[in-house]
Amino acid sequence: MASSAYSQKSYFELSEHNNTQVAIFIILTILLFVFSFWLFLPVLKYFFISFLNGQVYNETGKFLPYSPDSLEPKNGVSYLFSLAVDIYKNKAVENRYWFDPVVTIFLQVTMLSLCISIIITSLLPEKLGYMRQKIEREIINTIERITQNLSISKSSSDNDSFMEEIIYWDIRKIQEYAEELNMTFEDLKTLQKAVKWKYGSMVYRLFHINDGLRMYMRFYFTIHYNNTILGFVYIGAAILIIIIGMRGLKFIPPTQPSAVLFALSLEFSLLITYAVTLMYSRQEEEQPNEKITGKQSDAILLTKDFGSSRDIENLLRVFINKRRN
Repeated sequence: MASSAYSQKSYFELSEHNNTQVAIFIILTILLFVFSFWLFLPVLKYFFISFLNGQVYNETGKFLPYSPDSLEPKNGVSYLFSLAVDIYKNKAVENRYWFDPVVTIFLQVTMLSLCISIIITSLLPEKLGYMRQKIEREIINTIERITQNLSISKSSSDNDSFMEEIIYWDIRKIQEYAEELNMTFEDLKTLQKAVKWKYGSMVYRLFHINDGLRMYMRFYFTIHYNNTILGFVYIGAAILIIIIGMRGLKFIPPTQPSAVLFALSLEFSLLITYAVTLMYSRQEEEQPNEKITGKQSDAILLTKDFGSSRDIENLLRVFINKRRN
């Protein structure tokens, strides 16, 4: 089975990323982080000025008007690490707050940079694209499992020709193969869209990027990292509770809310990640089509009516003992 050996070799080759792919992904993420950070700072400043009627001081050495309620940091204002904001200028509730821009918007910028890097590296050629290789790996792995199952009752076809055949499957064909391969309809539908995405043009892959990412998320990420993401959500909630508690005990001054905003951003980011994971994961009611024999059907009916096999055994013993008495 030469095609199978070739497919397995391709799968194992795709399991490890080369240095070029990793370097491109890291450098791209860093560049996007820097660009997004310098883009977010003016947006943050505009928010304070337009919506809170505030005055922002973030130029080192700039004169700051006196405010009796302010807690002046020793190092004064800084464009990156210490931003002074006078909220509700010329009103009775005027107050000064100190923000650390790096702490406040670090997680939002990081998530945005990672998302854009994932999309871009999914569109790059396989030798350069970090995410493209992951998607290709899951396509090959799934095709290999299908051809192995088909070889039991049919002659194995070449994987490339089989992938080309998948593109033209209609709903009835997908349902037939789902029953034969003991797979769900949605799994085969996801595979078909991913194969179309694989052979599509750059413009098609750009506008159908979700088809490729769904293949990786559904067949790998949600299976291996679902519990890990949920664990991080609980860790983020614990950190948020501690920070809010410290704020309630006055260990964190009300005029320096950067730590509180960081904790809120952390939990928000983790919840969004977990929500995306749930969106791509299999539904609980999605079960493979199983062929049940007559004896298996009778056993299932007995289990539903009387409970497990141990319960049935105990019931029979009681019945036998009564008959003997």
